[in-house]
Amino acid sequence: MKIPSSMITGLILTCIGSLIVIIGAYLAYQCFQTYAPILPRAKSLSEALTNTTYELVNLVLKLGFLGVMIWGGSVLLKYGTHIIIEVEKIERA
Repeated sequence: MKIPSSMITGLILTCIGSLIVIIGAYLAYQCFQTYAPILPRAKSLSEALTNTTYELVNLVLKLGFLGVMIWGGSVLLKYGTHIIIEVEKIERA
């Protein structure tokens, strides 16, 4: 029995999406485990606010990138499984 090319495409998308989601979740967990803010001693209130703001922006950028990565992987996973389901419906008909 020959496997349709659309089924192979669906399987590839599902595997890639799963891999991206797993890697993104692992990286997020690793960042959570190793996060230690670097806040040097400030001489004034403005320096303290600047240092804290820099650290927060750095953290938000990392989390944003991981969020976009996991979102993109979940989209690939969604369409990969959708293709597989549709191919199986067509084969049963």
